Order: sequence, then C-alpha cells, then structure tokens
Amino acid sequence: MHRAVKSLLALAGAEIRLMRTLDGQVFGFEMKRRGQNVMRGNVIQCTVQNQPIYFFVTDEDDLIQREHVRGLFYEPEELEIIAKHFKGGTFVDIGAHVGNHSIFAAKFFGASKVIAFEPNPAAYLILKCNIALNGLESRIVHHAVGLSDQPGRADFITPRNNLGATRLSHCAEGAFTLARADDVLANDQVDFIKIDVERMEMKVLAGLSGTIARNRPPLFVEVESKSFPAFADFAKAKNYQFADEFSRYSGVINFLLLPK
Repeated sequence: MHRAVKSLLALAGAEIRLMRTLDGQVFGFEMKRRGQNVMRGNVIQCTVQNQPIYFFVTDEDDLIQREHVRGLFYEPEELEIIAKHFKGGTFVDIGAHVGNHSIFAAKFFGASKVIAFEPNPAAYLILKCNIALNGLESRIVHHAVGLSDQPGRADFITPRNNLGATRLSHCAEGAFTLARADDVLANDQVDFIKIDVERMEMKVLAGLSGTIARNRPPLFVEVESKSFPAFADFAKAKNYQFADEFSRYSGVINFLLLPK
C-alpha cells in the first residue's frame, strides 16, 4: 500500500514520510510538495462491505472527510440510488473531490473504469492518494481540470471546512484549466455520469451534449434550485426521464435521469 503511494507522489513531484507510533506502527504520513509547505494527514483504515478501504484525511472538520474518519463513505443514500441504475462499464465522476464516489464505484459498483475530474489542487492531491491507497491506479483515470461549456480558465472559492463545496468561476486570467467533457471523453464509451459541480451543472451538461447523444448513459446530477427549470428543459430536449431523486441539503436536489 505505502509503496504505491510513494510511487504516485514521486510522479507528482512530492515527497512522503511515514508517521509511526513509538512501537513502530504506521498511523499516517506527511506529504511535501517540493518548495511548498508540508501537508499532514492520517490514513484511515476501515472495512466496508467486507472489503478493506483506506482514506487519507487532512481535515477532520471537512464535511466529507469527517465521514471518512468514521470509516464511512459520504452520501450513502445517493450511492444507493446510483447502484440501482449503474450496470457496469465506465463510470464518469465529474466533481470527484477526494474520490468518495470514484472509489466506491470501482470497489462496489463493479466499474471496469472510472474517469474522475477534479480541478481543486488540494482535493486532487487527496484524490490521487486515495486511489493509490486502495490499489486502483489501473482502473481510475483522473484529470485535474474543471468542466464547462467551453475551454478556458477559472478561479475558485472554497468555503471553510467544506472542500467539496468549491465553486468555480470563469476568469480569463484564472489559475485553473476548464475543458469541455466532449473533448476529453471523445474516445471513451461512457456508461454512467455523476455530476456534482456546485452551480455549474448546466454548463457542464452543455459541454457533454455529444457524449450524451453518443452513449445515452444514465445521469445523476446535483441541481441547484435556480437551475430546476433549465434542467427540466434539458431532460425533455435530450429525451430523458426523471427516475429518482434525493435532497440532502435545502435548495439542491440530486436527480437520476434515464434515457427514454
């Protein structure tokens, strides 16, 4: 496990030091990007559905990572909905954050391939660690880009203690890359798409039009209330039907769409 993490971080230009108790047991590690400050965290080992799972946690107060500290996957109700409609193949995770859904899809949904998109550097580094810790480097492809309706640049704002609520905004001089999913996924067979992008869902869907038309995959999309009418219009135009939904927080609903 730790050899895989060291190899992956070396490729990312990072160094790693294992943290041990007085009796020599490993309880976490420190990461250091060359020329940058140390990122400290703990490796959480747990068992889920009789399988060993590992999470790297840097902030125990973070909304998602505090579930990982407890040995739990975040959003179990949403994962249960996805499980009913994902029948295997390639799972696309747009807004992958630290890899909660990507790891679950590879471990428990039987996904033969996962394609994960996460533009936030802090979340992306943890995502890569979680992939390596769980031995999934050969099955999860990850992209450090945000998705939108057109290529470009963006900046983002991250609320305190909620890395997963990072919001992107187009900015010509922004520090981060935006791409169209159709361009990135042009050569992939796509069997399911999950989207959680904090108010950018309609732009992301616009950039997915070709992929959706070509593959007709089920879609699981977190939609903000202001976008409900536009999302309903999208579903009608693409000939999709509403099959399930779940609301965890006020003002947003996760919708499961199936092709008619």
